[in-house]
Amino acid sequence: MGLFSSTEEIDLSPPGLVAVSDRVAGQLPDPGEHLLRLLGGLSPESYELAAAEIDRVRHANGSVTGAGLKGVGYRDWKSGPLTLLVGLRVADGITTGAWASFGLGRKQSREVGAIVETLVQEQGVPAAATWTVTHRAGKCDVDFLAESLTASYEKQAGLITNGDVIKAFRKWQR
Repeated sequence: MGLFSSTEEIDLSPPGLVAVSDRVAGQLPDPGEHLLRLLGGLSPESYELAAAEIDRVRHANGSVTGAGLKGVGYRDWKSGPLTLLVGLRVADGITTGAWASFGLGRKQSREVGAIVETLVQEQGVPAAATWTVTHRAGKCDVDFLAESLTASYEKQAGLITNGDVIKAFRKWQR
């Protein structure tokens, strides 16, 4: 145990399907909704198509997941708004994993981080945050995770140019 770490009793068995807490999910930003706000200046038809495409790739629990975006590349313009969504969520796993494992010893930190990053990929950030809050009660502040994710989305949104949006929609609608 290091100076700034601790050992906790954490159940590290494979979590399976996590029932997302409405309280936790309500506190977290949704990358799909964030992207739609960014695309608010589109024509109503294009906006509705983008919203439908984002909804199409959502997990059953309503989250945008890496598994739902499998096969969509960072600059894969033929995937339209999903390409922009991949860019927004580029740091979700790392941000959530670091939040979930903060304050743990090296071994526990790696184990918790791996579980959380897998959950982010397969079931989304709300499922990973719910698992963390359940298994590390009182140790992780969901508001801090929400602020970190929002900052990440804002940073990534600043990298999206008008040309990127135009390319994504032109190549997608071919």
